[in-house]
Amino acid sequence: MHEALNGLIVLAVVVLVIVRRFTRRRVDERRLLVIPLVIGAIGIGQGNVIDAHHAGLSTGLLAVEIVAALLLGLGLGATMRVWREADGSLWSRGTWATFGVFVASIAVRGGLYGLGYAAGVRPGSGTVLISVAAWLLAQNAVIGRRSRGLPGRVSVQP
Repeated sequence: MHEALNGLIVLAVVVLVIVRRFTRRRVDERRLLVIPLVIGAIGIGQGNVIDAHHAGLSTGLLAVEIVAALLLGLGLGATMRVWREADGSLWSRGTWATFGVFVASIAVRGGLYGLGYAAGVRPGSGTVLISVAAWLLAQNAVIGRRSRGLPGRVSVQP
Protein backbone atom coordinates (compact mmCIF):
# COMPACT_ATOMS: atom_id res chain seq x y z
CA MET A 1 0.00 0.00 0.00
CA HIS A 2 2.88 2.37 0.79
CA GLU A 3 4.25 2.25 -2.78
CA ALA A 4 0.75 2.72 -4.22
CA LEU A 5 0.29 5.84 -2.09
CA ASN A 6 3.70 7.11 -3.20
CA GLY A 7 2.74 6.53 -6.82
CA LEU A 8 -0.48 8.49 -6.33
CA ILE A 9 1.45 11.36 -4.74
CA VAL A 10 3.90 11.45 -7.65
CA LEU A 11 1.03 11.32 -10.17
CA ALA A 12 -0.80 14.13 -8.35
CA VAL A 13 2.34 16.29 -8.39
CA VAL A 14 2.86 15.70 -12.12
CA VAL A 15 -0.77 16.56 -12.92
CA LEU A 16 -0.54 19.67 -10.75
CA VAL A 17 2.64 20.77 -12.51
CA ILE A 18 1.15 20.25 -15.97
CA VAL A 19 -2.03 22.16 -15.16
CA ARG A 20 -0.18 24.98 -13.40
CA ARG A 21 2.41 25.43 -16.14
CA PHE A 22 0.20 25.43 -19.21
CA THR A 23 -2.77 27.43 -18.06
CA ARG A 24 -2.87 31.11 -17.27
CA ARG A 25 -2.36 31.35 -13.55
CA ARG A 26 -1.69 33.96 -10.95
CA VAL A 27 1.73 33.67 -9.35
CA ASP A 28 2.09 34.34 -5.64
CA GLU A 29 5.69 35.48 -5.30
CA ARG A 30 5.71 34.59 -1.60
CA ARG A 31 4.82 30.95 -2.28
CA LEU A 32 7.25 30.16 -5.10
CA LEU A 33 9.50 28.21 -2.76
CA VAL A 34 6.87 26.57 -0.54
CA ILE A 35 5.67 23.79 -2.85
CA PRO A 36 9.16 22.63 -3.95
CA LEU A 37 10.39 22.60 -0.35
CA VAL A 38 7.36 20.61 0.85
CA ILE A 39 7.71 18.09 -2.00
CA GLY A 40 11.45 17.74 -1.32
CA ALA A 41 10.84 17.24 2.39
CA ILE A 42 8.27 14.53 1.67
CA GLY A 43 10.72 12.81 -0.69
CA ILE A 44 13.53 12.89 1.87
CA GLY A 45 11.16 11.91 4.68
CA GLN A 46 10.14 8.76 2.85
CA GLY A 47 13.65 7.41 3.23
CA ASN A 48 15.01 4.64 1.01
CA VAL A 49 16.27 7.28 -1.42
CA ILE A 50 19.50 5.37 -2.06
CA ASP A 51 19.42 1.69 -3.05
CA ALA A 52 21.48 -0.01 -0.33
CA HIS A 53 22.59 -2.78 -2.73
CA HIS A 54 24.01 -0.27 -5.23
CA ALA A 55 24.84 2.71 -3.00
CA GLY A 56 27.53 4.28 -5.18
CA LEU A 57 25.66 3.97 -8.45
CA SER A 58 22.38 4.96 -6.84
CA THR A 59 23.95 8.07 -5.31
CA GLY A 60 25.56 9.01 -8.61
CA LEU A 61 22.30 8.60 -10.51
CA LEU A 62 20.47 10.68 -7.91
CA ALA A 63 23.09 13.44 -8.24
CA VAL A 64 22.81 13.40 -12.04
CA GLU A 65 19.02 13.43 -11.77
CA ILE A 66 19.08 16.46 -9.46
CA VAL A 67 21.50 18.36 -11.73
CA ALA A 68 19.41 17.49 -14.80
CA ALA A 69 16.22 18.54 -12.97
CA LEU A 70 17.78 21.86 -11.99
CA LEU A 71 18.95 22.56 -15.55
CA LEU A 72 15.63 21.55 -17.09
CA GLY A 73 13.79 23.62 -14.47
CA LEU A 74 15.87 26.63 -15.46
CA GLY A 75 14.84 26.01 -19.07
CA LEU A 76 11.19 25.77 -18.11
CA GLY A 77 11.33 28.99 -16.13
CA ALA A 78 13.05 30.77 -19.01
CA THR A 79 10.41 29.69 -21.53
CA MET A 80 7.39 30.64 -19.43
CA ARG A 81 5.55 33.81 -20.34
CA VAL A 82 5.53 36.04 -17.23
CA TRP A 83 3.67 39.34 -17.01
CA ARG A 84 2.21 41.79 -14.56
CA GLU A 85 -1.34 43.06 -14.98
CA ALA A 86 -2.29 46.72 -14.49
CA ASP A 87 -3.47 45.92 -10.96
CA GLY A 88 0.04 44.68 -10.11
CA SER A 89 -0.84 40.98 -10.04
CA LEU A 90 1.75 38.60 -11.48
CA TRP A 91 0.74 35.95 -14.02
CA SER A 92 2.47 33.17 -15.95
CA ARG A 93 1.68 30.64 -18.62
CA GLY A 94 3.62 27.99 -20.49
CA THR A 95 4.43 28.36 -24.18
CA TRP A 96 5.16 25.83 -26.91
CA ALA A 97 8.84 26.13 -25.98
CA THR A 98 7.86 25.29 -22.39
CA PHE A 99 6.09 22.21 -23.69
CA GLY A 100 9.26 21.17 -25.56
CA VAL A 101 11.38 21.52 -22.42
CA PHE A 102 8.71 19.62 -20.47
CA VAL A 103 8.88 16.73 -22.95
CA ALA A 104 12.70 16.82 -22.74
CA SER A 105 12.39 16.63 -18.94
CA ILE A 106 10.31 13.49 -19.19
CA ALA A 107 12.73 11.94 -21.70
CA VAL A 108 15.81 12.72 -19.59
CA ARG A 109 14.21 11.43 -16.41
CA GLY A 110 12.95 8.33 -18.17
CA GLY A 111 16.42 7.69 -19.57
CA LEU A 112 18.06 8.06 -16.17
CA TYR A 113 15.53 5.79 -14.49
CA GLY A 114 15.92 3.28 -17.31
CA LEU A 115 19.70 3.29 -16.85
CA GLY A 116 19.27 2.75 -13.15
CA TYR A 117 16.85 -0.13 -13.56
CA ALA A 118 19.06 -1.73 -16.20
CA ALA A 119 21.93 -1.62 -13.69
CA GLY A 120 19.73 -3.10 -10.96
CA VAL A 121 19.20 0.11 -8.98
CA ARG A 122 15.87 0.12 -7.14
CA PRO A 123 15.55 3.33 -5.10
CA GLY A 124 12.28 4.35 -3.49
CA SER A 125 9.83 6.81 -5.02
CA GLY A 126 11.26 9.53 -2.79
CA THR A 127 13.91 10.08 -5.47
CA VAL A 128 11.20 11.13 -7.91
CA LEU A 129 9.83 13.64 -5.42
CA ILE A 130 13.32 15.02 -4.72
CA SER A 131 14.00 15.53 -8.43
CA VAL A 132 10.56 17.11 -8.97
CA ALA A 133 11.31 19.45 -6.06
CA ALA A 134 14.65 20.46 -7.64
CA TRP A 135 12.91 20.94 -10.99
CA LEU A 136 10.19 23.16 -9.51
CA LEU A 137 12.67 25.05 -7.35
CA ALA A 138 14.80 26.01 -10.36
CA GLN A 139 11.75 26.90 -12.45
CA ASN A 140 10.21 29.01 -9.72
CA ALA A 141 13.53 30.74 -9.02
CA VAL A 142 13.68 31.87 -12.65
CA ILE A 143 10.04 32.99 -12.61
CA GLY A 144 10.68 34.91 -9.37
CA ARG A 145 13.79 36.56 -10.81
CA ARG A 146 12.01 37.47 -14.02
CA SER A 147 9.03 38.86 -12.12
CA ARG A 148 11.27 41.20 -10.13
CA GLY A 149 12.39 42.73 -13.43
CA LEU A 150 8.83 43.60 -14.43
CA PRO A 151 7.39 47.05 -13.78
CA GLY A 152 5.88 47.22 -10.30
CA ARG A 153 2.35 47.69 -9.14
CA VAL A 154 0.64 50.56 -10.89
CA SER A 155 -0.97 52.87 -8.38
CA VAL A 156 -4.42 54.00 -9.39
CA GLN A 157 -5.35 57.58 -8.46
CA PRO A 158 -8.99 58.14 -7.44
